[in-house]
Amino acid sequence: MKPFKVYTPRDAHPSSRTMLTNVADMVGFIPNLFGVIAESPTALSAFIALNSEFSESSFDATSREIIQTAASVENACTYCVAGHTAFADKQNVSGDVIEAIRNNQPIADTKLEALNQFTRSVVRNKGHIPESEVETFLDAGYTRAQVLEVILGICVKTFSNLANNAIGIPLDEEFSQYEWHNDRFSDAA
Repeated sequence: MKPFKVYTPRDAHPSSRTMLTNVADMVGFIPNLFGVIAESPTALSAFIALNSEFSESSFDATSREIIQTAASVENACTYCVAGHTAFADKQNVSGDVIEAIRNNQPIADTKLEALNQFTRSVVRNKGHIPESEVETFLDAGYTRAQVLEVILGICVKTFSNLANNAIGIPLDEEFSQYEWHNDRFSDAA
């Protein structure tokens, strides 16, 4: 397959230009994921809106990165695992927490580990989880609203995970030191 174009504000569809410029202003550069999604202004607008709404959730930076990294690991998205490791580092999220997720190891903090496991289970089981898993998540100190906010975070990541896994988005130089490989799908590459 011919690679998808990575757009910039200079060559993107007029409807995508402002959105890409805003991403660059927020992040400091335009991640290739956004540049590729800019092929469709509608998709880019929806993806940015989902990200924006998830950033307004009740979760702090550490919890948001746990959700996004765990979903990306479960969906075997090498691009998003690297990207969220970089974003976690930039937000001073504990490297031990993110490394545990990347390596399918438990997080030492039991509440954060409950979030990690709940996120992974929702992704892995496509939402068909036993009621006991929801209760375990709630018993760890989370709220019913946060059950829905985890699902929102998974939706954001599923969009980008599927885009990368289908298209093969080139890893940004800014993410290269955080590169991640998953042997689970190595035969599919």
